[in-house]
Amino acid sequence: MDLTGVFVPLVTPFDESDNVDLDRVETIVESMLAAGVHGIVACGTTGEGYSLSLDERRAVTSRIHDVVAGSVPVLGAVGGMSTAQALEHAAITSHLRLDGLMLTAPAYSLPTPTELADHVSTVVAAAGLPTVLYDYPQRTGVPFSFDTLDQLASNPLIVGIKEASGDLTRPGEITRRYAGAIDVVCGADAAIVDFLDAGTRCWIGGIANLLPVAHVAILDPSARADAYHAIAPVLTFIEAGQYNAKVKAGMALRGLDVGKPRGPVTAIDDVTRNELHALLDAAGYWTPVLTTA
Repeated sequence: MDLTGVFVPLVTPFDESDNVDLDRVETIVESMLAAGVHGIVACGTTGEGYSLSLDERRAVTSRIHDVVAGSVPVLGAVGGMSTAQALEHAAITSHLRLDGLMLTAPAYSLPTPTELADHVSTVVAAAGLPTVLYDYPQRTGVPFSFDTLDQLASNPLIVGIKEASGDLTRPGEITRRYAGAIDVVCGADAAIVDFLDAGTRCWIGGIANLLPVAHVAILDPSARADAYHAIAPVLTFIEAGQYNAKVKAGMALRGLDVGKPRGPVTAIDDVTRNELHALLDAAGYWTPVLTTA
């Protein structure tokens, strides 16, 4: 699997009754493809995968797969709080024959480095698909430490790691230690230029749901400075807190209503929405109305 370009961890839209809106899943996918994104991730953090039942996760992933229809790679996010739950998530991805997994550490249980490596190896072996690890210890409670990665680097199915740890020394060290084995993927939207300068070729960015055109442009060296300068205040503002709620609110402000986040997360208040609106307007050309045209 070629880890190049912008992969969007798609938001999951909910209707007024808090049910998954599969028709709007289709609309969002079409909007992202029209903007030129290079891949989709189903049911990740920005997709509120943690809030979805297994049946909902299956339905959302299936609809994404059907709409994309092979035009770009699709990764199935795998999470859960146990190896058994992760295997259930991975089975959906395998059944649909997606292009790979994005695999996070199990939350809450706090496995040791070896236990985490064993967990990953079990899930990857069962799925038999290329896998991007997802390092986000602020959410899961456990990092993909170098002790863990040392045990996984020889697995040919582990092709990358999405770095969302906040430690900007890690991308360079991962590249140095595992060159040719594990590619670094940007998972910290506001730090994308630092990642690109370090040689990263892939960005799995949740704010791409809101700003897909700008995200694609930032990976183009000829447009990078202009696009990044325009949207950097938006990236920083959204990453400062209430991430999922701000992304969904921003999409509505740009013409694509995807509903509210699921509890315990709530919608942003009017003051926050107005501040987000002002930042989007200030970015001008790089924050167009979201469209499927």
